[in-house]
Amino acid sequence: MLGVLSVAPSCTAAEAVLREEVLSLDEAAALLRVKPEAVRALAEAQRIPARRVGDTWRFSRAALLEWLKGERPAEISGAKPTPSAADPAELVARELPTTTARGGMPESSTRIAQADPAAKPQASGPPPPTVGERPATPTAEEIALRDQSVLLKRGAATVDLGVLYSYSEQTLFPVVRAEQRTVGAIATVRYGLLDDLQLNLRVPGVWRRTATYTDASIAATNSARVTRDDYAGDASLSLLGVATREAAGRPNIIWSLDVVVPTGPGDQGVGGGLVLSKSYDPAVIFAGFSYLYGLEIDPADSRRSLAKNNFGLNLGYTYALNDALAISTLFVGTYRNASSPDGISIPPPRERYQLQFGMTWLLARGLFIEPAVAMRLGSANPELTFSLNFPYSF
Repeated sequence: MLGVLSVAPSCTAAEAVLREEVLSLDEAAALLRVKPEAVRALAEAQRIPARRVGDTWRFSRAALLEWLKGERPAEISGAKPTPSAADPAELVARELPTTTARGGMPESSTRIAQADPAAKPQASGPPPPTVGERPATPTAEEIALRDQSVLLKRGAATVDLGVLYSYSEQTLFPVVRAEQRTVGAIATVRYGLLDDLQLNLRVPGVWRRTATYTDASIAATNSARVTRDDYAGDASLSLLGVATREAAGRPNIIWSLDVVVPTGPGDQGVGGGLVLSKSYDPAVIFAGFSYLYGLEIDPADSRRSLAKNNFGLNLGYTYALNDALAISTLFVGTYRNASSPDGISIPPPRERYQLQFGMTWLLARGLFIEPAVAMRLGSANPELTFSLNFPYSF
């Protein structure tokens, strides 16, 4: 009697993709029936639901299908799915949004991994977003890079209110020393005119106190001679746009057109700049160059800072510890071809270098705090600046 040989049908790659909840780049491309390069470009441009995990991209099959239909994922729209607790793929899909390369595995994931696989995790707080869906509010990294890499979408806006305190001292002669304390306030408004086209407006204010000490052998007393100077600074207006978006082997390139408006002491200038940034998750490095031509300047006025030609350079990086906390280091260099105020005395320093350390911390939905400390480099005159900035996104 002849036996009947049954052969189980083989599982094709397409069928395997249909069963997976979390997809790789190639699997997402197979699901959408496009090239992997096209999917990567959409993910890097933040135009498709995606999550970067380490150096790789991961996608939710359900989020991709709903994106393809023009709908939001079910959890975001309010219809929360009920996964099977015994299905490991469903548990991974629930936990993956909170598991990134920035830090260790979240506590909830650790408990699930150590417990009985059939045990249903206990929900604490609001449900996490669907795998691949971008958070509703900006992350600390996006706020820290708001002028170097991430521009606002159309109609979005942020308001920054910042204060700073700066101390410097200078020994003019062996018997004369000047101490200067400056308190500044800066209000900044950013508005998205179009996607990747942003308008910035900054208005500063300055309160300055200078104490000059002279040896009693020269002056009648060694008491300080104090001068005060309080004024609103000149406003600056910038238009920022994206020249190219980051892709494999290519950085972000942000261009800017800058104008200084004489709303205060009277400086007026026009110029532009470029910023290049590249992400190496969880860090983003950037470098920028700017030039400003002074249309109206006055070297004799200590409140006016523009020279005829003004060059700027900045180099730095931002490291995202998680979505709520990012740390940054920034090196800033400037060169001004400043001239003598009266044609006789020596001109002020033309080069200035500063190193700044700061962090961006999420306080509440849309509200961040940015403390920073900066120190002057390459000068015999010490200078230290403390700043505190409060960005609010809405």
